[in-house]
Amino acid sequence: MKQTTVTFLFATLIGIMTTSCSSSQKSEQLKKAELFYTYGTQKMIDKDYSQALEALENANQLKPNDTKTLNNLGLAYYFKNRPEKAKFYFKQAIEVDNKNSDARNNIASIYFKEGDYNKAEEQYKVVLKDLIYRYNYRVKYNLSLIELKKGNKEAAIKYLQQVIGYTLDYCPAPFQLAMIYKKDGNIKDAIKNLNIATTGECKKEIAPKFELAEIYRSLGESKKALPLYNEIIEQFPRTDYAKRSLVIKNNLMKNVYYSNKFETDNL
Repeated sequence: MKQTTVTFLFATLIGIMTTSCSSSQKSEQLKKAELFYTYGTQKMIDKDYSQALEALENANQLKPNDTKTLNNLGLAYYFKNRPEKAKFYFKQAIEVDNKNSDARNNIASIYFKEGDYNKAEEQYKVVLKDLIYRYNYRVKYNLSLIELKKGNKEAAIKYLQQVIGYTLDYCPAPFQLAMIYKKDGNIKDAIKNLNIATTGECKKEIAPKFELAEIYRSLGESKKALPLYNEIIEQFPRTDYAKRSLVIKNNLMKNVYYSNKFETDNL
């Protein structure tokens, strides 16, 4: 699980509200635009970005300057490896609706990936001013990554703590915080946050589970580490984590065997 990945957001299937129009032809055109938008958005969810792009282009032609369509069109281009085109449509979406926080978050995330952390931070902080935006916890996580890139560890920790204070189910936040604490030698708080990152909605996350096992192993607590390695081997058998866990588990079992044998022989 790569924890330094910023998130992208697209307008969900809530439909496009069309106003009544005296022209039946215009009304029909808006209905078609809504169908293309809905279909294209579903294809975005399905990760069929070519079909999504085609449908959203049609929606944009039929109903130009719809901020949700422009945002999703930007995402379709982004996932087709056209970041410049994506930024063009995100900017258009923001020009049409300055409060389109999804589009602003998305262009900030592209700036982040391009290494332009100042531009990314500027846009993310504008999003934070949208007090009713439901994904502000993700924005704070993204800001924590920028602070880490800039070497501002304490500021990053503050953002991550705010995310965890809002929700325990955004798994990258406690994992990232745990890694900071681990690097600093604060093992107690590292374990605390890794436990958060491996329970509830996060119980299927493999990287924090492996890191927790590794900490227990480094502390000589094999009885706590072994069950975690076993879970990784059983639940994620085809991953590199499982391969590494199997090797470590076998070595731990050998150590336990020889330790018990030594104690028995010396009774």
